[in-house]
Amino acid sequence: MDNTTIFGALRAFEWDPSRTRRLPSGVDLRSLMDVLEAIVLVEGFTVDNSSRDDHVNWRDLYQISRANGDFFGETSLVGGSGSVHAELLRTSARQVRRLLGTGHLVQSLEIMPSSDDLEILPPLYHDSAQFMEFTLAGVDDGFERAVARELRALVGILETQTAAVRSFALFAYRGFYYQGLACAACAPYMPHAWRSMLFSNQPIESRARFSDLVMGRVARIREAVRGQINDEFGGSAISADFPLIASYVISQCATRGALLKTAVEVRRSAKATAFRNWVHGIDRKLRDQEDLVTIKAAQDELRALVHELELELGLTKREKQQVTLTLGVPMFSAGTTTHVPRWRTRRRLRMPGRRPHLVFLRELARESTRLTPFALAFQRLAP
Repeated sequence: MDNTTIFGALRAFEWDPSRTRRLPSGVDLRSLMDVLEAIVLVEGFTVDNSSRDDHVNWRDLYQISRANGDFFGETSLVGGSGSVHAELLRTSARQVRRLLGTGHLVQSLEIMPSSDDLEILPPLYHDSAQFMEFTLAGVDDGFERAVARELRALVGILETQTAAVRSFALFAYRGFYYQGLACAACAPYMPHAWRSMLFSNQPIESRARFSDLVMGRVARIREAVRGQINDEFGGSAISADFPLIASYVISQCATRGALLKTAVEVRRSAKATAFRNWVHGIDRKLRDQEDLVTIKAAQDELRALVHELELELGLTKREKQQVTLTLGVPMFSAGTTTHVPRWRTRRRLRMPGRRPHLVFLRELARESTRLTPFALAFQRLAP
């Protein structure tokens, strides 16, 4: 996870309306949502501390992590990896130059409400010379010249750009590096929301994740209900922005200070633990490309559960199967064709219990149609 995500989440978590009436920025709220989701869905997550001298000053997160298996920590990923590290740095520079050349970086920057938002970025991204000096300081002997050549080419282009573009480009550079490093280490990477926007439609190798498939399929249930409502109103009555896990966590909180504790309580529940183990098990099989039968079975479980909920919520028509009934009538027999809802036949065959991971998934999906979006619920919480 990115440092910027952690620090943005901390700013939102510590928001005090008695000191400022201005709400946390949308991107900081998104960062807080990402942290809550990580607490529930992953075994552990880290941030790289090589770009700063101090530790993450989020005491509540550290305390609750230590008390629950150290699921959050810091590590130093940069340096000490020789040619791999150097090649990732060079490739990152080329990728940013490509974004600048196509205009995609500037277009992404224009989507932001204000260029003032970039002030939340760490100071490192506001000074090209300092950024270059820091980056080269982490390169092993023998690789400095090749990396410096790529960096100088990038900085030369940035000197013709506005301050906002320069900061955003350096921020993108670091994101490309982390993405490449995560791919090389076969580790998942959760980029900051702004970096996710930049990474879209880029020719970068990525790894399929079952967790993404699961959350995407479940999110479509609320999206379908939202679409039906908005069609009736002829507009956008219901917001499209609905982070499932974060909204599920905040729905069980009375105060903002309870967010981390509640997320950990959800994390520790038997249902969520079973779900997390199930998802990680399939992700591991996808990474190793093994046991395709189990991967296919998991997909089928997911598909069946989503279909069942769609039927329950009236989002899709019930399937019917054609059967022929033979009626015994005096003097002759008659055959007639009728349609029987297929779900009734399946219902008798369904097991009385449900696997724990599917219980949690069904609960998430069902609640997604009832819960308030995170941003709205956040404003209503007591300090």
